[in-house]
Amino acid sequence: MNDALTPGAAARLLGVAPTTLRSWDRRYGIGPGERSPGGHRRYSPADMDRLRELCRLVGEGFPPASAARRVLEQDAPTYRSTSADVSSEDSPDEVHRTGHEATYAPSGGSLAPSDHGSGRPSRRRSGGDTLPLGPAPPLLQGIARAAMRMDCELVERLLWSALEEHGTVATWENLAMPLLYGMGRKWEDTRRYVEVEHLLSWSVSSVLRRVTGPIPSTARPVVLACLPHEMHGLPLEALAAALRERGRPQRVLGPCTPAEATVRTIARTAPSAVVLWCHAKGDQGVATLRAVARATGAGRLRTALYTAGPGWREAGPLTRITDGHLSSLTEAMTHLLR
Repeated sequence: MNDALTPGAAARLLGVAPTTLRSWDRRYGIGPGERSPGGHRRYSPADMDRLRELCRLVGEGFPPASAARRVLEQDAPTYRSTSADVSSEDSPDEVHRTGHEATYAPSGGSLAPSDHGSGRPSRRRSGGDTLPLGPAPPLLQGIARAAMRMDCELVERLLWSALEEHGTVATWENLAMPLLYGMGRKWEDTRRYVEVEHLLSWSVSSVLRRVTGPIPSTARPVVLACLPHEMHGLPLEALAAALRERGRPQRVLGPCTPAEATVRTIARTAPSAVVLWCHAKGDQGVATLRAVARATGAGRLRTALYTAGPGWREAGPLTRITDGHLSSLTEAMTHLLR
């Protein structure tokens, strides 16, 4: 009994709301199996193991009722919580949070949005521990729930599984980007959950860096660099992973790259192309673009120059000295693999 947890402590440990625990207990019979001497509900270590498994299955996209049945089937037949009133169906509330059951396949699940919406993150404010994803496939919603619980192991496992099946470009554009966008909206709405945003970014980065491909060809590399003020280089990591997946050499300089460092890299590696990433407008953007443009035109072999990122929107005529702006990972791969 010394290891038993109160409902509040159990909820904090699992990263879910106490009301969710009460709902799972009432509807599915997965709840506290013990009582304190005063009659208060307490979660034993075995109860917590069942709840962790339920969270894992829900994170993979199973509707809560289906996940609960699996947990109970795996457990002892005699198990029952102290306040079970098991319902065989999910409440409308929980179906909404879980997604569209008919479109989910636990293995080989589609990354495409359901027929009920465009798949774009919602602009409506989100309350509680949810991300504003709008109509989204269950796999995306499952990863979002795992992220909000700070279950980075599950986030990375689900992302990696999707990446192995669908590739880097589809996983980035249909899973990672909506998750990161939704997390940004969550912060705008609440000024909270910075820790979740950092964990999610780290998990996405960890998965992208695991991507391998064929032995790189002897083709000239692609240089990927951020502007000197730019601290966010995750989109360049996605581009690097996609190129690596296709066996295309790349040289990733990453965030906060001084202009002179990018120029030296161009001189030393004679790249086929340079991509300059800018997420937020900065004072050094114009000077850096001009310096890099001069460097790409100084070599014996032609080097293409592309801009990428929303920070270039106000650059105006300056973009004429480049070979174009890459607005998506799909577009970037189309240009860079020519």
